[in-house]
Amino acid sequence: MRLGAHVSTSGGVCTAFDRAKQVTAECMQVFTRNQNRWASKPIPTETAGEFRALRAKTGIGPNMAHASYLVNLATSDPVLERKSVAAMVDEVRRAGQLGIEYLVFHPGAHLGAGVEAGVSLVAGRLERIIDEAGDEAAAVVILLENTAGQGTALGWEFQQLRDIIGACRQSARLGVCIDTCHAFAAGYDFTTDAGYADTINALDTAVGLTNVRAFHINDSKREAASRIDRHEQIDEGKLGAASIVRFVKDPRFSGHPGTLETPLAEERYKKELRLLRKLSRQGP
Repeated sequence: MRLGAHVSTSGGVCTAFDRAKQVTAECMQVFTRNQNRWASKPIPTETAGEFRALRAKTGIGPNMAHASYLVNLATSDPVLERKSVAAMVDEVRRAGQLGIEYLVFHPGAHLGAGVEAGVSLVAGRLERIIDEAGDEAAAVVILLENTAGQGTALGWEFQQLRDIIGACRQSARLGVCIDTCHAFAAGYDFTTDAGYADTINALDTAVGLTNVRAFHINDSKREAASRIDRHEQIDEGKLGAASIVRFVKDPRFSGHPGTLETPLAEERYKKELRLLRKLSRQGP
């Protein structure tokens, strides 16, 4: 696995490459727009060209953009639906403009409408988003991120990710991003070799390992099956580095981007990446 981190774009999206290099990231995840607002400023053509040039020069990648947390594609509210779809169209286009390979998003929360209804709404809206984003974003793969299962959030069971992808006629443009903290909190306990094998089997059975395109590498503050999403520093949570590194070392995920999203971010990323690399070089 290629290991990296979610880095800031303060000062401009192209500054992310320097931050990634400073923490020894081989790949990175960024926000391409303000996450607290529905509106966004256009990316200048010159900035997009510089970003693509830095990608080629540094070799940092494959890279991910993370969609706004405001987006909820499972909502039954027409106003929130309109805003969410428009924001996602913009997110896909921006990723395409910058040459970012993957756009990660949380499937959303059905808010009481039920899982089946939520799955159908997300799938249908993804079709619209891909159609509206157009050819300029055709190379961007949209990745559904598994969730911890708080409240009515969709995607905490791998089968729910499968059902969304299966219900979307644009399924070839979709994939999955697995967050280690979320999977553990949702009840997939991979702290033993047997547990990891069971988790991988469940993932393969539900979505197919070929559809798993990226990872978020995080420890968990809370115990397995807590259904609570709280990231922790690597090797300081309930998972521990030895559990997380099972994914990192798995040859089936060779070349996949795996980005840290741990609480202290750039203050600790370099240390955490060093630990993961050290453990991944060790034998079984």
